[in-house]
Amino acid sequence: MSGFVGVVVSDPSLQGQFTQVELRSLKDKFVSLKRDSGHVTTKNLPGLMKKLRGLNEVVSEEEIAAFLSESYPDSDQEIEFESFLREYLNLQARVSDKGGGAGGGGGGKSSFLKSSTTTLLHNLNQAEKSSYVAHINTYLREDPFLKKYLPIDPSGNQLFDLIRDGVLLW
Repeated sequence: MSGFVGVVVSDPSLQGQFTQVELRSLKDKFVSLKRDSGHVTTKNLPGLMKKLRGLNEVVSEEEIAAFLSESYPDSDQEIEFESFLREYLNLQARVSDKGGGAGGGGGGKSSFLKSSTTTLLHNLNQAEKSSYVAHINTYLREDPFLKKYLPIDPSGNQLFDLIRDGVLLW
């Protein structure tokens, strides 16, 4: 695994806006568009951006083209990958603001998260947590490495501490 190199973006603040999975997916789409047309211009970005998470079903290609023309008046101007990422984030923010994504009651129009992290949040209820803890306690109780951590108390948060530390994920 030491040979793995993810998608690296020169701007650290831009890099932190995406997971590696998202960066690879966006890079693949960008490179595919570049391969098909020889180069990527703001003229051929709206079709690609319309299909991206958070923009499909929320904004039209015409709206995307109008937004891009604010930053790039020449639609034949070539655009690089990092500029594409910035425009994608800016467009997401604009759509989120337009749809009330920041708590303004947008009625679910915005389908993406507006934050620096892109992880989904799932709230576990007590029954789910108890079920997971019972399963772990039952099936891992004989594991010599985990003996000092088990059994886990289903009413506490020890499960999350063990997962956070990587003990149960190891």
